[in-house]
Amino acid sequence: MPVKTFTFYEVDKGIATQFPSTKVAWATGNNVRITPGYASKTLGRSLVASLPSTPEIRAMFSFIGTDGAIRTIVCCDAKVFAYDSTFSSYVDITPSPAPTGGAADIWQFELVAGLPILSNGKDAIWKWSAYAGVLTALSGAPTYAKRISSCMNRLVASNLLEGGYTYPGRVRWPETGNPENWTIDTTNKAGRHDIIHYHTGVAAHANIKASIARGHEMFFFTERGLWKADFAAAMRNFIIVNPITEILSSRALYKKEETIYFIGKNDLFWTGGGDPTAFGLPVRDELFNNLNAGAIATAFVFAPYLTAEVWFCVATGTNTAPDKAFIYNTETKSFSIHDVDFSCHAEALHTSIPYDVVGNASGQILRLDDGFNTAAGLAIDGRVESGDMTFGAPDRMKCISDVIPELAVQDTVSELMIQIGVRNRLSDDIRWSDPVPFTIGVSEKADFNGFRKEGKYVRVRFYSDLLTSPWSLSGYTIKYELRGTR
Repeated sequence: MPVKTFTFYEVDKGIATQFPSTKVAWATGNNVRITPGYASKTLGRSLVASLPSTPEIRAMFSFIGTDGAIRTIVCCDAKVFAYDSTFSSYVDITPSPAPTGGAADIWQFELVAGLPILSNGKDAIWKWSAYAGVLTALSGAPTYAKRISSCMNRLVASNLLEGGYTYPGRVRWPETGNPENWTIDTTNKAGRHDIIHYHTGVAAHANIKASIARGHEMFFFTERGLWKADFAAAMRNFIIVNPITEILSSRALYKKEETIYFIGKNDLFWTGGGDPTAFGLPVRDELFNNLNAGAIATAFVFAPYLTAEVWFCVATGTNTAPDKAFIYNTETKSFSIHDVDFSCHAEALHTSIPYDVVGNASGQILRLDDGFNTAAGLAIDGRVESGDMTFGAPDRMKCISDVIPELAVQDTVSELMIQIGVRNRLSDDIRWSDPVPFTIGVSEKADFNGFRKEGKYVRVRFYSDLLTSPWSLSGYTIKYELRGTR
C-alpha cells in the first residue's frame, strides 16, 4: 500500500475538552502553553526569596513609592513584610495588633494619593504612611471593609462594618486624594450608597463579593448582579449592568487592558463595561465539573505581565487550595491547562523590565516562567494529546509508520517523547504505542514501524517528564498506510 502523509500546523488552536474529539486540535493536555504558532512545554519557576518562619503567602502587591523606590508588600495571615525591588532585603511592617485573618479573608491593596492602603477584610483598614515604620489604622475609616478599590484617586470601600452594624451592600468613599476624610456633609467630599436590588433577587441584602475599577467607573459584583457607578460624574448613580451575573469568589477577577475577566458560577466571562460575555466553552465542563465546592473561596485570576494570558486558578478534586489553572491566550483565543502550586501573583516592578512573581504556601516567592524545572529542582511533566484523526477516510484502518514533529530551534538538547494511539470506535479504549524518543536538533523522525496495531481513529501524544526538557511544537507530519474497512 502506498504511504500517505498528513500534516498539521494549527497547534495553537488550544485544548478543547468540551467538543467532539474528532473536531479538535488537542483533546487534552497539561503544562503545555499555547502561543501564536506554537504549543510549548511550560517554563519553570525559580526561588527569589523565602519569608522568615515560612508563613503561607496570601497576597503580594508591588508599587513605586513617593520616594521613587520599588517595593513589594507580602501579606500573610498574621504578618506583613515589605521587600525591596530585588527581593534581597525586607522590613517587617506588621501592624499592632497583628492581623487575624485566614484563607477565606481577602487581602487587598490600593495606592491613593501616594499612600499605600491595605485591608484583609476582617481587621482594620491600614495605611503605610512612613516607610521606616509599620502599618497603622486608617483614620476615620469603617471598622473593616471586605472590599477596597480606588477610582479617580479616591478610595472606595464596600461590604463593611461601621457603627457596630454590618452593611454587606454598602459602598463608602472618602474625599478625593484624602483617604482619611470620611465625613459626609453638604460639601459632598465623601459619600455612601447602599446597593438594593430592584429586580427579584436571591438575597435579603445585597452582598458585595468583589469590586474593581475600570477607568472612571467602579464595578461591584453582588451575590447575583453586576453594578457600576461613574465616579467622574457629579452624582454617583449606581446602575445594574446585569441582574443575573454571578462571580465564583472575591478574588476570581482581574483587569487586563481595560477588559475585566472573571470566573462565574457556570462559565468564564469578560466584560468591557457592558453585559458580560461567556467564552469558557472549550474547557467549561473540565473546569466546573471538577471544582471543590468547599474551596471556591480560594479561586483567583491573574494576568502575567510578560505573556498574553489570563490564568483562572481553581481548587479541583479534594484540594483545598488552587491546583489547576485554565489559561486563556488573548491572542490565539484558545485555552491550555496548567498545574498550580502557588496562591497569588504580583508584577515585580524591577528597575529594568518588570517580571512576574508568585507566592506559595511554604512562604516562598518564586519567579514565574524562569528555567525549565520547578523551584525545588524537580522535572515538569508537560504533555499534549491530539483529537481523533481520520485523515479524511473515516471508514478505513490506518497503520502509522512515522511521526515527524516540527520544533522551534533551541539551545538545550532534550528529548521529546511521542506516542501513537489507535481505536476503531470512539467508545473504545485507545491502544497506545510505547513512547518513542525524538532528540530535538538530532533526530529526523520518530519511527513507529514496530507498532503494528491499526485503527480507524488515530491520536498522537507529545510529552516530556525529564529534567530540563523544553520543547516548542509548531506542527507535525504523520506517515501512514490505509488498510481495509473492517
